[in-house]
Amino acid sequence: MPTSHADFRALPFLEQIELVWDEGRHIATRYEGKNTLVLYHMSGEFFVEMFYNHEDNVLVEKLRTSTGTEFLDDYTAAIKLDDLTPE
Repeated sequence: MPTSHADFRALPFLEQIELVWDEGRHIATRYEGKNTLVLYHMSGEFFVEMFYNHEDNVLVEKLRTSTGTEFLDDYTAAIKLDDLTPE
């Protein structure tokens, strides 16, 4: 059963990261300053944006999640709609 957005948000940070790596589908990557931002689509029908500091090669303890599309505009050049269809 897919994890809901609310259940995901209630998890501790490290469990959120594990769930994204285990169940998330990579959609796009973009760069902002010293950070690499990676967008994932979760089977519970929400998006997760993970932040990596590529200068220090560390995961930043910050995630953004959304059930809508408000922060997807930054990725529009890299997203292919076919990437969102189930396999």
